[in-house]
Order: sequence, then C-alpha cells, then structure tokens
Amino acid sequence: MCSLPLLDFKLIFGGIAKIGMKIDRKNERLVALVVISGVLLLFCVVTGSLAFELRKQLRYQVIGRDGETLMAVASAEVDDVRELNDGIFEAGADEELFEVALNTSDITGVIGVRVYTKGNSFLGGIPISLKRGQLTSADESLLDLKTPISKFYSDFRMEDIFLLIDDEGEAGSSFAVSEITIPLFSLSDDQVYGYAQYFIDGHDLAIELDRLDNNVLTYAGGALLLGAFLGGGILYWAFRRLRQVNDLLEDRTKHLISANHKLSMEARTAAIGAITSHLIHGLKSPLQGIRQFVTAQGQDEKENYAETVWQDAAETTERMQNLINEVIEVLQDRGGEFSYKISCSEIASLVEERVKHHAQTSGVSLKIEDSVGEVSTLPNDRANLVVLILVNLLRNAIDASSRGESVVLHIESVGQRLEFLVIDHGAGLSDDIAERIFQPIVSSKVDGSGVGLSLCQELSRHLDGELTLEKTGPQGTVFKLTLTSTS
Repeated sequence: MCSLPLLDFKLIFGGIAKIGMKIDRKNERLVALVVISGVLLLFCVVTGSLAFELRKQLRYQVIGRDGETLMAVASAEVDDVRELNDGIFEAGADEELFEVALNTSDITGVIGVRVYTKGNSFLGGIPISLKRGQLTSADESLLDLKTPISKFYSDFRMEDIFLLIDDEGEAGSSFAVSEITIPLFSLSDDQVYGYAQYFIDGHDLAIELDRLDNNVLTYAGGALLLGAFLGGGILYWAFRRLRQVNDLLEDRTKHLISANHKLSMEARTAAIGAITSHLIHGLKSPLQGIRQFVTAQGQDEKENYAETVWQDAAETTERMQNLINEVIEVLQDRGGEFSYKISCSEIASLVEERVKHHAQTSGVSLKIEDSVGEVSTLPNDRANLVVLILVNLLRNAIDASSRGESVVLHIESVGQRLEFLVIDHGAGLSDDIAERIFQPIVSSKVDGSGVGLSLCQELSRHLDGELTLEKTGPQGTVFKLTLTSTS
C-alpha cells in the first residue's frame, strides 16, 4: 500500500519531464526569435501609427493657425470699414464686404481673395483675373459657426484659380499654396454677413511642415530604436530566465524521480529484507537437523559412490548453514555493544576464505590485490557488511567466468576513500541488463533471483558508500564499492 503514492509521484514528475524535454535548445531559440520578432513588429506598428496620428494633429494645428489669425484681422477690419462708411453702406452690404476683402488683400503673402455673400453667391475676386468659385454646403455650415477652414496644397497650379497668367513661364508650374476661408462678421453684433476665401503663398508654411515632419520622424525613430532595444533586451532576459527556470525544473524533476525511485527501491528492499530475516529464522533449525541427518547417513554408507553423494550433500548443507550463520553474525554485530577495528587485509582474508571453495569448484583462479593492508580500517559492523557485499560480488564474478579464467579483488586507497574493485573476464552484461542491474528481480543468470545486487547496493548505502558498475563488455565486468576509510 505504501508504494502506490510513490508510483503516482513517479508518473506525475515523469510526465512533466517528458513535456519539458519535447522542446530542444534549437526549437527554444526559434520560438524565442519568433516571439521577440513578433513583439518588436507589433511595437513598430503601434509606434508608427502613433507617430502618423501625431503628425496629422500637428499639421492640422499649424495649418489652422493662420486661419484663426486672419479671421481676427478680418473681423476687426469689418468694424473699421463700417465706422469709416457710417451712413454710406448698410451693414453687411456687398460693397462693405468687398472693401474688407480689398483692404486685407494687402497682407503679406496674399495672392488672391474671393468674396461670397451670406447666401454663398460669388461677389468677385481680387485681382480681377481670379476665377469664380463656389463653397460647399458643409463649408458654409462651418463658417456660419465662425470656424475658419484652412487647407494646404503643396503642388497648386496657378491656372486653376487665375484666368490669365502674366508670366508664361508660370503656366503649368506648381506652387505651395495655403487656402484659408473665413466668415466676415462684426465684433459688435457678432453676425456673419459673408465669407472671404484667401489664397496665400505657402512657401514658408511648406518649410515649416517639412521641418515638423522631420522632427516627428526623428523622435519616432529614436523612440522606436530605444523601445526595440529595451523591449528586445527585456524579452531576451525574460527568455533566458525562463530557460533557466525550465532547466531548474527539469533538474529538480529528475531528482524527484530519482528520489522516488530510491524510495520505491528501499521499500522493496525492506520488504525483501523482512522476508529474508523470516526465512533465515525459519530455516536455521530445520537445516541444522538435515545437516546432522546427512552426516550420520554418510558415515553409515560403505559404497564409494554413495559415500561421495552423501559427502556432497553434507558439504552443501554445511555451506547453507554457514551462510545463515554469517547473516546472523552481521545482525548481532550491528546490534551489539562492543566495537573493534578490522583492517583491509583482514577483510580480504575473510572474503577469500568464504569464496575460495566456490572458486576451486568452478575451476576459476581467485586473486587478491591488496595495496592498503593494515593502514586503513573499518569498524567491525561496517566491515562485516563489506564482506557480505564482496562475497556476493565475487560469487557472481566466478559464476560469470569460464574454467581457467581468473577473478580479481583489488583494494586500494584514494585519499580518504577505500575502493574495492571486483574484476572478472567473462562475456559481460547486455545493455538491457546493465541499465537495470541494481533493480530488484533483475538477473543475468538463468536461475538467478535478481535480489543479490539490489541488496548489495542497499547495504552500500547503509554504509554511506556507493556500489557502481564501472564497465562491462566482451573483455569482462568491473564492479566498484567506494567507502570512507578510518586510517
């Protein structure tokens, strides 16, 4: 029941890891490039739209500025003309409107004026060669509201408004012209009596508008570059941070999967350990009885063949009894009150004593290479566990070797660490078995239980050590047990 939550966590974190690994580095850079390019393009569009709208508003204000000024001048002129001609013209008479237009035509830059009555009838133009014109109803409505109408033409042709052109060279040529239409009203009674349409030389205005466009373009370009630099930099930094967080998440996910796997392994190993302890307790007494019976029967037999069979059976039961006694001894040492040191040479001797018979029976040469000797020691409880691990590794190495080959136990000291190498020259492990060699119920032997190496690795963890498969192949297999020594 305890293993089910562990399995759920493994599935969850495994799924997260798989999703995170679907996008490799190349695709991450491509996605980042697309997103940054899209954001910068959108920023360019927004900045360009705002700059265009700002340019439009500024041009409208600059062009309309002269209309407001001219309307104020014309209104003051209406009052002046009315005062000079008091009693001669009626208020708003055609003569009065024409005289106002004539007087204001002297303003610098004015090249022509059209005069209209309140009913939008063309009265005349100054100079006389000015063509007739007509206001639209929309323009007339705005003018009645005392709103001047200003327009700018950058390529205006003179023949469009004049009947005769004095200088033939001016025919067909274009000029910058500002067209301003204002209402004619008196400041005293605030009543609109007519309209005046002025055509003014737009050379200076064209220069001002060009300067305005250049300023808007410069500021907009600067804002665009600055925004693109800052925005691109922020997005690049954000993507880098996101990738770092993603890498950290993947790393922690892998650690969580590994930790969950270890917990699952420990749970299984603990269960196996409990079962093993139960089996040892249950087998000890019956096995002792079998051993005594086989020994007694072997002594009663007279024939050589029967004697040999009973002798093999007695040796087998004796080895089984010794194995059980070894496990009981280790358990007693780990729970005992007394502690003593065991050197590496003593560990090598204990291991050699326990696997020597198996090596001889299998026709395999056992070699001990101890370069540490008495220098490094281990407490007895730790040393007994090391012996169990090495005996199991050497038995596996002997089983994997052919007759005439050799198995080596090499012991060396590296700094504060002890390294025990078990080397055989067998056929090696398959890739599938090598990847799962320390998992429970995984074995390369036909009749193997798959428990030994898993228990060995668990024992190495209890010793704060590490058991690893260093290499395997056609030239043989090497297992390494690494521990912290006590010098």
